[in-house]
Amino acid sequence: MLEIVAQKKSSLEVYVSKFCSKCLWAVPSWESAIMLKKTKCKYLRKRQKGVALIEFSIVATLLFALLFTIVDFAMFGYVKLTMQHAVREGARYAITGRSDLDPDEDEDGTKERAKAILQKIDQSSDGLLSKVVIQDGIKVSSNGTYINDGTFGASGEAIVLEVACEWPTVSPIIYPLLTDGKYTFTVKTAMKNEAF
Repeated sequence: MLEIVAQKKSSLEVYVSKFCSKCLWAVPSWESAIMLKKTKCKYLRKRQKGVALIEFSIVATLLFALLFTIVDFAMFGYVKLTMQHAVREGARYAITGRSDLDPDEDEDGTKERAKAILQKIDQSSDGLLSKVVIQDGIKVSSNGTYINDGTFGASGEAIVLEVACEWPTVSPIIYPLLTDGKYTFTVKTAMKNEAF
C-alpha cells in the first residue's frame, strides 16, 4: 500500500513523500516518475501498467479531432472552389443564349434554356450540385432585381448567377461553431449576355 506523508520542511514548504508499505522505500512526489522506474519494489512498478494506454487514448482523441478538422477545412475549400467553377461555367453557357443541353425537351421539340443552364452547372460541379444546393438556392438577377421567369436575362443584359450552398461538417471542433453543423456559403458570378 502507498501512504502519503506530509513533512514540514520549512515554515512555507510541505515535503510530500510516498511510502511503499511493503519495502518502506520513500519516493518524493516530484520525483515519482523517475524513481518508480529505478525502484526495486515490484509493487510500485506494477502500478505503472496501463498508463501508456491512458496517455495514448487522451492524445489520440485530440489528434483525431484535429485530423477531422483539417479534413473538414480541406473539404470546405474543395466544395466551394468546385461550385464557384460550376457557376462560372453555367454563366458562360447562359450568356450564349443556347439551350441544347436541356435533358428533357418538350413534346414539340423545344428546349428550355433554364434547364440547360442548370444541366451545365451540374455537369461542371462533379455531381456536387444536388448535394450542396439549398432549396430555392439558385437565383439570377439583372440590374439588382431577381429574375424569376427562368429566362436568365434578355440579350445584351448583364446577369448575376448566384447559388446558395451548404456542406455538413464531421469535426467535433467545428460543429458547435456552425449553424446546425453546416458550412453555408454563396457563390456567384456576373456576366453580360451576348446578342442572341
